[in-house]
Amino acid sequence: MAPLVQIAGVDLDLGGRRVLDHVDLDLEAGETLALLGPNGAGKSSLMRLVAGRLGPSAGSVRVGGANPHREGSARRAIGWVPQEIALYPKLTVAENLGVFGQLAGVARRDRKTAVAAALAVADIAEVARRPVGTLSGGYRRRVNIAASLMNRPHLVLLDEPTSGVDLAARAAIHAVLDRLKAAGTAILIATHDFAEAERLASQVAFLAQGRIVRAGRLADLLAQLRTGAPERELSLPIPAD
Repeated sequence: MAPLVQIAGVDLDLGGRRVLDHVDLDLEAGETLALLGPNGAGKSSLMRLVAGRLGPSAGSVRVGGANPHREGSARRAIGWVPQEIALYPKLTVAENLGVFGQLAGVARRDRKTAVAAALAVADIAEVARRPVGTLSGGYRRRVNIAASLMNRPHLVLLDEPTSGVDLAARAAIHAVLDRLKAAGTAILIATHDFAEAERLASQVAFLAQGRIVRAGRLADLLAQLRTGAPERELSLPIPAD
């Protein structure tokens, strides 16, 4: 079977600047892939391409064989979790999920079940009746993830999902992603944190200046980098042992 996500020969130009340069990347169903690289490497732009928020300047992006920028069927198979908290602070957690379910096209008769399922996956049922604005940053991030699950997507995209949270909240978010992976959901996560990538992902891709310079298992790639990669590929930070 073809990979769930297929990115082939993709260029992206924004504001007269080349943001992504001939990117090739595949993601299988049920796999977790982490995008690693410094700020400005192109991770968030690549995520937006896969989410269908942007269209490539050249090349192709396919999710389930369809173009997410042009075809609603592809976008409906994707859960998008931006780095920014995209919630209504005065509404309760359950009300927020209901709104996002409606926006995702979940039928009214199915919405209550979908809300309950998302609360369970994100492990946030205990705060379902609380306004989002009263929650800690870690809980808000889990609600942000839950909001992306209302349409039971085959693919979830997360842009720096643990940004600004403490260790306990980080562990809780990782547990949410473990549950999604166990359910067979494909996950694409953008992070600058090597430890997070090692904890969550079966495969990683390093981006530098808009290009994928290495891809594969993180442990294998770090070993290759430490044994003499070309200088242009060493623009990424390498953690100490």
